[in-house]
Amino acid sequence: MKPHQADSGPVARSRWSGWLGWLGLMVALLGQVAAAQTATNRPALAARFTVEPFMRVTNGLTGAVELQVAARKLVPTNGIGPVIWLTGASHIGETNYYQQLQRHLDAQKLVLFEGIHAGRKTSPSTNAAPAEGKPSPSPAAAPAAERGSLQADLAKSLGLVFQLQAVDYTRAHFRNSDLSVQQLRELMDKDDEPALPESPKEKRKNEALEGLLKAMEGNSFLGTLLKAGFKLVSDNPKLQAMAKLGLIEALGNIRGDLSRMRSLPEDMQRLLEVLIQSRNDEVLKDLRTELKRTEPVASISIFYGAGHMEDLERRIRREFGYRADSDLWLSAFTVDYAKAGLNLLEATLLRSMVQKQMQELLPLEREGPKEK
Repeated sequence: MKPHQADSGPVARSRWSGWLGWLGLMVALLGQVAAAQTATNRPALAARFTVEPFMRVTNGLTGAVELQVAARKLVPTNGIGPVIWLTGASHIGETNYYQQLQRHLDAQKLVLFEGIHAGRKTSPSTNAAPAEGKPSPSPAAAPAAERGSLQADLAKSLGLVFQLQAVDYTRAHFRNSDLSVQQLRELMDKDDEPALPESPKEKRKNEALEGLLKAMEGNSFLGTLLKAGFKLVSDNPKLQAMAKLGLIEALGNIRGDLSRMRSLPEDMQRLLEVLIQSRNDEVLKDLRTELKRTEPVASISIFYGAGHMEDLERRIRREFGYRADSDLWLSAFTVDYAKAGLNLLEATLLRSMVQKQMQELLPLEREGPKEK
């Protein structure tokens, strides 16, 4: 197979912008052992195991369709060490969803949450021992500004709420465990095949991240266009329901994991690698610090977007010797055909159309997701 050759010209730029807009929308939704432990707590290198999805779509008998997100309980195979919850999140959802999430997070002793931040700040010492240089638990430690963000506008247009406006991040046991914007830029600059700073490849690489950041803030031309579309949807209850149904179908197909979209352009795949795998590296570094403590806390929640979770589960099970114990499924948002004024034919056609589009984006899979 020939290496991917980047197109050029107005048509290619238009296609690239379209990918960026679609990716921005998906990211908006998804948005990522005790010191006494011995080698016997780790599975053999050849061990293979299935990682179940963290998102699913359920269909009620009366025509209600739900997008559900899992919080998965992992326990050490030798019984030594804290319980680890992989608490997947949808960045937009219904009020009840975030109330249930808050209760779950408050029941844990330490919450490591995602939130790309502007810079690094020294945090005061607490029982949970914040990692050196990480932002302290405060409103500023939560991910990007709430006002004017793409996620907040999307949530409002669909009659939902935005995660940052619904979850209280000021809890003493909450700790930011993510990268800074500058760290993301530095990671995007790394490349197996370095190019000159002014080369087309280098420009596209930088544009991918900067364009996405601007789109997520809603201040770019692309963000303005998306906001205009959101406004149209918010003014029409039926369109609102159809938009939610389309998102449920799309997210259900990719199981919340954007990395499965192998047909994305090379630049977008590199961006996803940084947004998911590199940020997972950061939270696992913090997790490793906690597990090495003489007296680690009893329970730790990794509170990240659902798209991060399959990779995190594989690595925690492989590197720290944990196993999946049970799932807690929470309904992020629901579409009721009857209440929305949708008939069965309309809903079926819409879902079929989304499924067809997703089939073009996703690779053929003969088996479920396995350990690699």
